[in-house]
Formats: sequence, C-alpha cells, structure tokens
Amino acid sequence: MNTDNYITVRTYHDNVLGELVLSALNNAGIKTFRFDETNSMIPTENMFEIKVHASDVEEAIEIIEAQEGL
Repeated sequence: MNTDNYITVRTYHDNVLGELVLSALNNAGIKTFRFDETNSMIPTENMFEIKVHASDVEEAIEIIEAQEGL
C-alpha cells in the first residue's frame, strides 16, 4: 500500500495513551497507521508514530486533543 499521502499526526512514547488515541481515531472512521521506529506494524515498547491520510489531519488532531485531555 502506498502511504505517500499519510502524515504523522502524533508521536508517542506512552503505548497506553497511543493505543487509546488509535482506538478513538479508528472509531471515528479515520484510517490510521501505527509505525514504530523500524516502520513495522508490530507493537513495541519504543516510540511510535500515528499516521493518517492528509484529508483526515484536521479531524484527527481534534480527536487526539480531546483524548489527550483525559
């Protein structure tokens, strides 16, 4: 799959918070990709990035900010 039009909207070191945000984005119908430091989809305890399609960035940021305010 070509991910050229996908943009990193957040980088997390806290896997729990990151997974909560991923879940909220997916529940809102936003297709997400989680990339760890090695660009694989395998969860690790290291830093990972959440990427969304360029057309979903604004909506994704609103959802992320609401989740981070918990």
